[in-house]
Amino acid sequence: MVSRRQLLGWAMLAAGLGRPASAQTAALPQRPVRIIVPFSAGTTLDVMARALSAALEPLIGQRPLVVNRDGAAGFIALSEMAQAEADGTTWLFSGPGQFTIQPHIRRRVAFTLDDFAPVCQLYETPFAVVASRRSPATTFAAFLDRARSEPGRIRFGHYGPGSATHLLMVIFARQHGLTFLDIPYRSQGQLVQDLLTGELEAAVLAPGSYEPDIVRHLVILGSSRYPDQPDVPTIVEMGQPPPLASFAGIYVVKGVPEAARAAIEAACLAAAADPVFRGAALRARVEAAPLPAGPFTDRILAQSREVQALVAEIGLRID
Repeated sequence: MVSRRQLLGWAMLAAGLGRPASAQTAALPQRPVRIIVPFSAGTTLDVMARALSAALEPLIGQRPLVVNRDGAAGFIALSEMAQAEADGTTWLFSGPGQFTIQPHIRRRVAFTLDDFAPVCQLYETPFAVVASRRSPATTFAAFLDRARSEPGRIRFGHYGPGSATHLLMVIFARQHGLTFLDIPYRSQGQLVQDLLTGELEAAVLAPGSYEPDIVRHLVILGSSRYPDQPDVPTIVEMGQPPPLASFAGIYVVKGVPEAARAAIEAACLAAAADPVFRGAALRARVEAAPLPAGPFTDRILAQSREVQALVAEIGLRID
């Protein structure tokens, strides 16, 4: 959680971007910037990437192009990032799962955090377990009872093997002694559509990329209730620790010069304080939570250690 004092301090550090002759401004990319998002249009990451792009325009003199490269639990996006020139013109806006989950559940991965440089965290939010409104289970307790009475029959969706939502589903099932019929999706739009029709009964979703009234929220996988869903309990209230934290930020390829990385970091921290970005965060039901590169990197590494221990405990492997 980021305090108002920290946010103000980082915004003030980035304020030098408003002076055309500043060293930070000179170090910013002069060519068009692209922001690669590893999920489809309309997802929380996509919504917040477009808000970031709009907030950056007055700071860096251009509106970065948001490019969606969804699929393969984020590795399509990472593959494109890895081929980018190390000139600071290609950014990845992503959660940490490709770096904190994938290396621990796959025998081989094409990319690790060593290939990229975290620049700044921008927002955080807890996921939620939701059910189709066509499901007979109308409460969290009723859903647990139904899952226990019909092991392996409830169709439970996620964003693909090795994704954060996949691991959260596994953790959730293990905590409650449940088994589900595991249904991976490449597109969140299709997942939500199947929840609407009842083809899919439950899923783990991030807020902001769907209308809250179209599904039934069962439990928030965090310590705080959603402001617009005040009656939905949290997993902490159920006496269980919150599973993986959900947060997202900007990365560049490792070879980008330090001066350019610092300038991008300052621009992103300033953009996170902009009303455009903060308004989008409010509408998306996420919390603007900027962190500089150092603390952002520390958080990623801490989650990687957490996932490594979890995976060893539950024995999860997908290849």
